[in-house]
Amino acid sequence: MNTTWNKTNLTVTMLDADDQKIRFSYSNIIEKPSDDQITKFAAVIEKLTNLSFGTASITTTDNKTQVA
Repeated sequence: MNTTWNKTNLTVTMLDADDQKIRFSYSNIIEKPSDDQITKFAAVIEKLTNLSFGTASITTTDNKTQVA
C-alpha cells in the first residue's frame, strides 16, 4: 500500500479563569507540526484570548492506495 498525506488538523484546548474548556480547531495545517511549533502557536492564542493553554491534539488523514 502507498500512503499519501491528505491533511492534518489541530485542536487546542484552552482554559478560562473558571477552568472551563474552550476548544479551537484548525484544519489543513502543515503535515507534521513539531512540538515547538505547537507550543509557540498555543502561546500566540494565549496572548490573543487571555486564556491558558490546556492541551493540543493532532489528527492526520492519509489516503491509502493499493499497489498493483
